[in-house]
Amino acid sequence: MSAPGVERGNAERPGVVTAVAILCWLVGTVELILSVLLIVLAAIRGILPASETGDILVSTIGYLIVAVAYIAVGFGVFRGVDLARVIVLLASVVHLGVGLYTALTTQPVAGILSMGLAVAIALPLWVGRGAAWFGGDRPTTPPSSGAASS
Repeated sequence: MSAPGVERGNAERPGVVTAVAILCWLVGTVELILSVLLIVLAAIRGILPASETGDILVSTIGYLIVAVAYIAVGFGVFRGVDLARVIVLLASVVHLGVGLYTALTTQPVAGILSMGLAVAIALPLWVGRGAAWFGGDRPTTPPSSGAASS
């Protein structure tokens, strides 16, 4: 395994890693936009239910933190930086927690979807081809086609 912050060599990036990087950017962008929108709406009296405003703001701040983390590390995941994979895992754990909080306090369906996205983003980087690519279990240059002579 290479040191944190070290990029992968010239090995071909698995499609699952590319998909996770794109998912990081998409989920991060959508959550950033929705978080800012909810903060603005919370500032306007009467728009959000008064009984749920506090819970919504707690969830929103959590989603805002996760969104910034996902957007920031998307490029690192794309390049194969080990540290980015760890940050995605940490952000996904926070995402799971915020999703659970959301599901239990205000919006069950949104919370469950959020938890599903957290798993869909983190898991492929730690199992299968994603884990092998980050873990260094592949050559950094293509193998030669010639057979070794004994």
